[in-house]
Amino acid sequence: MVFTLNDLSFKYYPKADYALKGLSLSVDSALITGLAGANGSGKTTLIRILLGQLIDIEGAYIIDGRSASDIHGEVLHRYGIGYAPDDILLDEYLTGYEILKIIASLRKIPPIDFENDMRLFSENLRLEEWFHKQQCRAYSSGMRRKTALCLAYLGNPSYVVLDEPTNGLDPLSVYGLKKIIREKKSRGAGSLIASHILDFVEKTADNCILLCKGSLSYQGPLATLTKAHRGAPLEDIYFSLFSR
Repeated sequence: MVFTLNDLSFKYYPKADYALKGLSLSVDSALITGLAGANGSGKTTLIRILLGQLIDIEGAYIIDGRSASDIHGEVLHRYGIGYAPDDILLDEYLTGYEILKIIASLRKIPPIDFENDMRLFSENLRLEEWFHKQQCRAYSSGMRRKTALCLAYLGNPSYVVLDEPTNGLDPLSVYGLKKIIREKKSRGAGSLIASHILDFVEKTADNCILLCKGSLSYQGPLATLTKAHRGAPLEDIYFSLFSR
């Protein structure tokens, strides 16, 4: 799939400033794309538009040649997209494992695929006894994050959108998440990763999108961006572009 925005702008109410202004870009679902920007730059707004949660837009939003403006909250289901939001909502009285079993049933995921995913998640996100036995109301922020990531990658999503996926994760789980992202990409599911942790973006992404105050500063291969800045780390590039 290719998600395309043509001169897209959005404001939350008529007299507000634009949250996004004049964005023209494309996102290939086969690749890993990093999305970076300061607080208030429009990252979450862009994600919500891509997922069809915000529809009162100016300009055009197209998925594989079809206008998405008439799809009201159906993008996730219609296109088989996994999503792990920054603000995580879970059923507080079920365990993480019980939630995954329910979702696997709804998505008609074969048992062998479910077990393979559980091994992948358990090994890389360090899912321990708490995941199977504790209700979600007892989970720490890191446990909740791990559960949300499992839900996003469960089965065979066509694409996965992650909003601040490393929040609350310990270093070993951050390392494991990189392995999951690469493994799912090898099976055909790229990811859009919105993160303040630029080192994480640099080590996982093929392409990157940089936003500043609702406008597009860069979109394209990460290697092209770093080459244009003499091989500097993404953190240094970002600082040089936006610290003025």
